[in-house]
Amino acid sequence: MEDPESTAQLPLPSPFGAKAEVIELPLPEQPASESKKESDQNQVQRPDSLWYGIYFPQLAELTESQQQEHLNELATVLENVSSTVSFHPQALICEIRSSLKYFGDIDTIHDKVNEPLNEALKQLSLPDYFLYAACPTVTGSLLLARSGHNGLVYRKDNLRSALGQLPTEVLHLEKEQNRRLYNMGVRHLRDIWRLPTDGLRKRFGSEFMNLLNKALGEAPEPTHNYVPPPAFSTSYDLPYEVESLDRLLPVADEMLRQLCEFLRRRDLSTSHLVFSLKHEKRNSTDINMSLRQTSRRSEHLLMLLETHFSNLMIPAPVIAMKMEVRKFDAFMSQSESLLAEDKPTARQYSDSNLNQFMEQLKARLGGHFVNSINTIAEHCPEYATKQLAYDEMVRTNRTEHDPESVPLTPRPFLLLQEPQQLVLKNGKLYHRKPITIISGPERIESYWWSGSDVRRDYYVALERNGSRLWIYRERSDEKNWYLHGYFA
Repeated sequence: MEDPESTAQLPLPSPFGAKAEVIELPLPEQPASESKKESDQNQVQRPDSLWYGIYFPQLAELTESQQQEHLNELATVLENVSSTVSFHPQALICEIRSSLKYFGDIDTIHDKVNEPLNEALKQLSLPDYFLYAACPTVTGSLLLARSGHNGLVYRKDNLRSALGQLPTEVLHLEKEQNRRLYNMGVRHLRDIWRLPTDGLRKRFGSEFMNLLNKALGEAPEPTHNYVPPPAFSTSYDLPYEVESLDRLLPVADEMLRQLCEFLRRRDLSTSHLVFSLKHEKRNSTDINMSLRQTSRRSEHLLMLLETHFSNLMIPAPVIAMKMEVRKFDAFMSQSESLLAEDKPTARQYSDSNLNQFMEQLKARLGGHFVNSINTIAEHCPEYATKQLAYDEMVRTNRTEHDPESVPLTPRPFLLLQEPQQLVLKNGKLYHRKPITIISGPERIESYWWSGSDVRRDYYVALERNGSRLWIYRERSDEKNWYLHGYFA
């Protein structure tokens, strides 16, 4: 696609790797005054942006979520040539006008992304090809890339003639709109330029006209720019070997301050980071710090690291230290009361205090010693709870619990590992002393499919000292009575 009236339009490299041949055309002669005046205007006027569009036809067969996922991975390649990468249907478009001063020409930029993009497409199990074009507008470069001409338009003045040669299929209109254009005899965009604007707007709507105006640079184009995922790692080489871990705390303190500043600027926090202690001719000693609650307070993180150091035995002196964040989280601030409390000196309970205590306890004892008890939707009391390790604890809100999984009848907090048989004498139950049944029964029948079926009638009983017991009577065999748990 060449414009015989200007040298502002040049072909891009062919998709098969051949370099484009640039032919310089003579410029029309101008008087010296006009030439000087134009040069002065060019020095003041800011040059238009140049958008490099890359179109991936093979993404059409994927769902919208899959397309977005693949485009996110492919966008990392374009970061090498541009700081502004925007997403579009089946396409990525980046601004390269400012990059031309660094890379020299458009051929170098294309060679910079050609091989990495093909390699990335192979890793995604997609055909390794793409279409591309460049022009001063985002939509214009997208339309040029869809056409497969691999064209290059430097100046906005040449957009109308360059885009006019494209078929109307590059607009990706609805089926009814394509039918109307075909019946009107419109085959190329240049046929649309000849039609009145008001009539087009009535027939095809404002979105159709906005698309054409964006392509010609006559309407603003908002873009959805690519934001790379956050990453943070820092390391420090010690000037001498260190055997005492306490001497590493000042270095770790400075690393954590850098991390917290990084998190504050991006309104983030972290729940998992790793400290690696490097040794001479030995494998690194890694300290995994997984937090129960996200944090970005350097004092809190340093306290946890110091607790880990207190129980750590290193195989050799430390020569370097590295810190890496494994998981970033959104920062959730905590609201405080605007009114003064009745007792301002009294320490108020909060979940954050409990979480910090649990994290310090895990760092002191180890994650396999800190467990939680979770309920399970099971009728049989012995199997209605399970223990979870610290790293497997599930933090859910009360509203997320299934109301059908919570028994409506009371359950004791403490269950005996083995039910204790009660004494029945003269029609009265004894647990060291006589007990009185105050409520029940609740019949539970379960596990009949396992061969050891459970058939019981549960009651709440009361001792003379006021303690409540959870007892049951078997409905099979000898129908003995058993104590299964304590309420208080």
